[in-house]
Amino acid sequence: MERGGTNKIILVVIASAIVIVLLSLGQYRSLSSGLSPVREGFFIAERIVTAPFRIASALWTDYVALVNTRRENRELRKQLEQLRFRHMAMQGLKSENERLRAMLDFKSEHGEYHLLPAHLLAQDISVIFRTVIIDRGKRHGFAVDTPVVSPLGLVGRVIAVSPHTSQILLITDPNSAVPAVIEETQVKGIVKGTGTNVLNLEYVRSTEMVEVGNMVVTSGLEGRFPKGIRVGQISEVRRDPHKIFVMITISPSVQMSKIEGVFGVGFRAEDAD
Repeated sequence: MERGGTNKIILVVIASAIVIVLLSLGQYRSLSSGLSPVREGFFIAERIVTAPFRIASALWTDYVALVNTRRENRELRKQLEQLRFRHMAMQGLKSENERLRAMLDFKSEHGEYHLLPAHLLAQDISVIFRTVIIDRGKRHGFAVDTPVVSPLGLVGRVIAVSPHTSQILLITDPNSAVPAVIEETQVKGIVKGTGTNVLNLEYVRSTEMVEVGNMVVTSGLEGRFPKGIRVGQISEVRRDPHKIFVMITISPSVQMSKIEGVFGVGFRAEDAD
């Protein structure tokens, strides 16, 4: 670095001395053409001497700018990830708030029943049964055959209970049978699980008025389930002239894969006194 600077200074001094000497002799016109090569040589020499410095300066500037840009990008990505996390957290809180509000509204609308709140712990993934485990058991008022509902409708009933947990047989299980009635026509039948995400309404005669879109609710017969709890909506009606009963498919009001908060339906509130 020091040698390059010294050479540059020497070239400048020499060129300046030559110009001064020539000017002092008064040979402006005669030597004007002769000075052109000198000027060109000085320009080329100056460009050669200073080229490494200019290149190094440009590279350093670009490098510093690139480093700063990368640093800014890392910071921006970090801030974006934080914002995404906060957004997900806020969405989760919003969903939790809506779910709890729906449960509170449902409880206030059904003051005639003693409702026992519970939350989902696990879901059975076997092909044979459709069951879930909740975080409430005998010590919280749950017992075998306790009906379980959500703000959207009927979920199932308790089939096994421990002091702190209960196993719920979902209405979509093939072993589930719920006495029900078509709300619009009061036609009665039995809702059976299929092991899938749909239900069947059985033992409804082909002569009965049944339409797609009709709502099916619990009938209260047999005393196992409360009366008037939504079960689902009729999604398909198939009639066979050679069969006595119409084939009715129901879409459940509750999506069993999305169960979170539920209620066990205990004895009536007035009986608790």
